[in-house]
Amino acid sequence: MKNKIQNWVDSLENKNNPDEYESKQLVRLFGIGVPEGERLSPGSAFEKTSIDPPYVLKVCSSTILHKTELQGVILNSGPDTVADDRNLMQKRFPKENILVEHQSSFTGPEFIIGIIKDSALGHAVMVGAGGVFTEIYKDTAFRLAPCSVADAGDMIEELALSPVFDNFRGLTLDKEKLAKTVSAVSQLADKMGDKLSQLDINPIVFCDEEWLALDVKVMLEP
Repeated sequence: MKNKIQNWVDSLENKNNPDEYESKQLVRLFGIGVPEGERLSPGSAFEKTSIDPPYVLKVCSSTILHKTELQGVILNSGPDTVADDRNLMQKRFPKENILVEHQSSFTGPEFIIGIIKDSALGHAVMVGAGGVFTEIYKDTAFRLAPCSVADAGDMIEELALSPVFDNFRGLTLDKEKLAKTVSAVSQLADKMGDKLSQLDINPIVFCDEEWLALDVKVMLEP
């Protein structure tokens, strides 16, 4: 795994701040699902994609964190519009890569999984209510990393949102798989060691019987 992590670090365009596409490649190394996607560089020809529609297009930059506010996201693009949508996005961000992904549909609430680094205690893993209202809900639980699947399950039980796993209004969310994902993220932090400053998966959603990381941000130490 150390060799895979080093190969990932060596491949980065910006050594301290990976973009979304690169960040998703990192979490994939630890078995965390991400949407099918490809990154297009400025000026590259757009070929017919093998990704299943519908599509979401995003500006893919290590320096642009709030994409929606800057018109950096186009949703519900189809086979007949994706090329034009890519061109539009490239006009808005002429120097940036564009990420084209399958737009996943999901049911149930969005969650967040994160890693923070304390100068004294090291890395801690967090799980909580995710999406655009994360800072309003403030429904989170923490453990030092790495943590076991059982510990991750206890974290989920601590959340005010935890009743959604008890067949709430017919939802069939898999708590065990989410716990395994939280534990995997904590293992990522442990394996990355001092290289990792911060990680955010927000949102992560339940789609086609798996938890899928729709947006991933990674910050590395200088």
